[in-house]
Amino acid sequence: MKVYVAGKMSAHSEFSSHEWRDEFLSELSELSGISFVSYDPTLGTKDYQDSELVFGSDVHMISQVDLVIVYLSDDISVGASQEILIAKYYSKPVIAFAKPGSKFKVPSKEIAGTIIKDYRHPFVYSTCDLVCEDMEELAEALKHIDEMEVKTLDIIKNANARFEKLHLENKLYQTKTIK
Repeated sequence: MKVYVAGKMSAHSEFSSHEWRDEFLSELSELSGISFVSYDPTLGTKDYQDSELVFGSDVHMISQVDLVIVYLSDDISVGASQEILIAKYYSKPVIAFAKPGSKFKVPSKEIAGTIIKDYRHPFVYSTCDLVCEDMEELAEALKHIDEMEVKTLDIIKNANARFEKLHLENKLYQTKTIK
């Protein structure tokens, strides 16, 4: 299975190594019985001075894979969120891996003075096809990847349409003018 693992690039992340993707996929292979061909963004272009080339390298890799796995560490960078939407552009399945207790799913969270119970990060749960909390769950999901209903970029227009129906029609949406 060809896979792109999105996540931290820096050796200064919680992983303390650039090779964490190899270790992650090795463990996942052992648990699932699936062999992986890793499209590793650290092996893409080496010209990090050319930001469009770096972006293009990742876009190309994502276009070539069967699956994108997003490792949602609490110190994840903006690139991973973009890689999720790039995968949706190419209609690729996206499975997020978020350990229990991470900032992406918590028992409660305060937002704008309101306590949200069983909080699930809206940008993760709305865009990813599945969010797994442990390696066993992720390995099992990979065994059934062909049965997964894959979200597309339609998630954007569908979310907007739902918002317009629920909030604009009921005048729950507010703006303010600042001078």
